[in-house]
Amino acid sequence: MNIIPIAVKENINKNDIEVVQKEQQEYHLIGSFLRTRGLRLFTYNPKDDLISEIKVEKEKIVTTAIDPLTNSLVMNDRMSKEKCLIDTRNIPFEALNPKNAQKRVGKFKRGEIGSLYNLTKCL
Repeated sequence: MNIIPIAVKENINKNDIEVVQKEQQEYHLIGSFLRTRGLRLFTYNPKDDLISEIKVEKEKIVTTAIDPLTNSLVMNDRMSKEKCLIDTRNIPFEALNPKNAQKRVGKFKRGEIGSLYNLTKCL
């Protein structure tokens, strides 16, 4: 972290301070959610009225176990973990495809559905 001398602080305007604060943002874990099989993750930015798809990174987890019949080591790599970054100013939701995501946002804007958010939180 850079410490700005007092003489230099007086010459800095508000925009420079905001830029420095935006650079200092950190990512925090906000929760774990259950995904619905076959659906994609989208976010809606109400300020800019934009819908965008979220890239999900898959991380494989390999586990090993001893087979009681053969007493040999067996590897199981079927498990995987998914991670993604979501901007907290956006509303995340699941939809089948971009066309259905636009329909869902349209219903949300018209007030036909109460909440755009449809993810299930893990316990």
